[in-house]
Amino acid sequence: MIAMAANPGAWASALAIGMACLTIMGCGNDQSDTVSSTTPIYSIEGNQVQLERGFFENEDGTVSLLTAISGDLDGDAADDQVALLVLDSSGSGVFYYLNVLLNDGNGTLGQSRETFIGDRIKFDFMDIYGAESVSRMTGVPIHPDDYGQLVVGYYIHGPEQAYAEKPGIYITRHWKIESGRLVMVDDY
Repeated sequence: MIAMAANPGAWASALAIGMACLTIMGCGNDQSDTVSSTTPIYSIEGNQVQLERGFFENEDGTVSLLTAISGDLDGDAADDQVALLVLDSSGSGVFYYLNVLLNDGNGTLGQSRETFIGDRIKFDFMDIYGAESVSRMTGVPIHPDDYGQLVVGYYIHGPEQAYAEKPGIYITRHWKIESGRLVMVDDY
């Protein structure tokens, strides 16, 4: 400390390093509603899940990240994030959850909006429609009115189909953000 008082340059360097450390650590603020875009906090059945190397484990099973994409969901020109999480339960189910984290415009991803999409599905694709998007079903460019929609394509089990069999019905589901909420548009 005495050496720093005698050397103002050392004091300024130490102060800059200290401020950088406080900024990185978040200064101890409660950040339960927002997290850094590099460390997203997801949600499964309303419970927060922070993955470590793509996984999270507890007494209910193992949560893993199947895939994640980014794009503008809410029309603010900032990339939001969508993740598909898989909960491999201690029982017979393998449950799939969609998580959407909106960017506040400063690179911070907000609280997750989640929706359950199925048990033992077979995932195909996920996309956020934008100016360059083309329908995977028809090959036709996406209409500008649909920009910002999230689409997920996957197979589900039919009503008479056993879960031990491969899912046999193909569906695509579309969601959009309305007043900050994740809302399903329709099924195809």
